[in-house]
Amino acid sequence: MSESRRDGPPRGVVKGAAAGVGLVLDGMRVLAADRGLWLLAAVPVAFTFAALATTLVLIVEYYEAIRLLLTGWLPVLEAGAWYAWLWVGPGKLLLFVFGFLLFALFSGVCLVLAFLIANLLSSPFLDVLSQRVERIASGEFFDSGDSGLAAVFAEAGRSLVNESRRIAFFGALWLLIFAAGLLIPGGQLVAPPLLLCLTALFLPLDYAGYALDRRHIPFHTRRSWLREHLPVMAGFGGTAFLTGLVPGLNLLMLPCLVTAGTLLVLRYPISDPISDPIPAPPPASGEVGG
Repeated sequence: MSESRRDGPPRGVVKGAAAGVGLVLDGMRVLAADRGLWLLAAVPVAFTFAALATTLVLIVEYYEAIRLLLTGWLPVLEAGAWYAWLWVGPGKLLLFVFGFLLFALFSGVCLVLAFLIANLLSSPFLDVLSQRVERIASGEFFDSGDSGLAAVFAEAGRSLVNESRRIAFFGALWLLIFAAGLLIPGGQLVAPPLLLCLTALFLPLDYAGYALDRRHIPFHTRRSWLREHLPVMAGFGGTAFLTGLVPGLNLLMLPCLVTAGTLLVLRYPISDPISDPIPAPPPASGEVGG
């Protein structure tokens, strides 16, 4: 199977977002089609199950404390007379729905963090998975030139360190925005959607990180790459976020998303003067070069 690069980035926000969604679906198809990848995918699935189960147990166990943290600042409406229920009733319903949405968003972000922790624990296996997907998809592999048992352990250590840095960076931003939302008046309204956008844009960089790390792409170049293909990244990240909320499907998504992240790097190559260029995949049969 050979992945061909498109003639260029999709034009328009809608087409770009659709391309990002398509990448996730293509990642699922590539992984499902090759049984040689299943064993590598099984380890991340096991870690994901453990991380999600632990997160859900903690959310249920500390539900009341989380609810008070998220909604304790909301006003409490009381009806002094029967006719006051004409406006107090709808107000209570609106506050209840708003509080539920805050809790659902908080739970969703916590589940994404659980995915990232599973990603960290699985990083050496996911790096090998990304390498094999690249060979399958493009027919070639970006090789750093190192070989031998020492290089294998060094590669695993590099994957673990780089993934730790990505998660630490994301966690620091997440805590900063969350704290600002609690301390700044009115921040409770802005922080949740901001956290959602941050998470959706971080996920494609994280899942493409294995292929980008092999090419020694610096972080500032990755940010530029994200901005250049922002609709694609938003479609990819939004789909990754939403699929992580679907029970059952979320257990299988980690290897699928790393596969999709590798395809993302292949289909939208980047290069930097101080880093190694990403080779473009060969054209599919029947394509005519320009």
